[in-house]
Amino acid sequence: MNNLILVVKLLPVIIEAIKAIEQAVPGQGKGEQKLAALRGILEVLDSGIVAIWPQVSKVVGILVEAMNRTDSMPKV
Repeated sequence: MNNLILVVKLLPVIIEAIKAIEQAVPGQGKGEQKLAALRGILEVLDSGIVAIWPQVSKVVGILVEAMNRTDSMPKV
């Protein structure tokens, strides 16, 4: 339950980070690099993210898919 609460609290930060990375590294087919960048940024800010990274990465995948399907991913 603690991981659930933590990930939910991180959602706004994760969403903004996804948008910023998308603007910094535009284009399709770069998902692995973008995910690695997100992980690196989050680990620099809080090394504890490593413990919940499997859940965070799955949430990121769900968010990116939803943003792409609804055309709400930032366009550069």
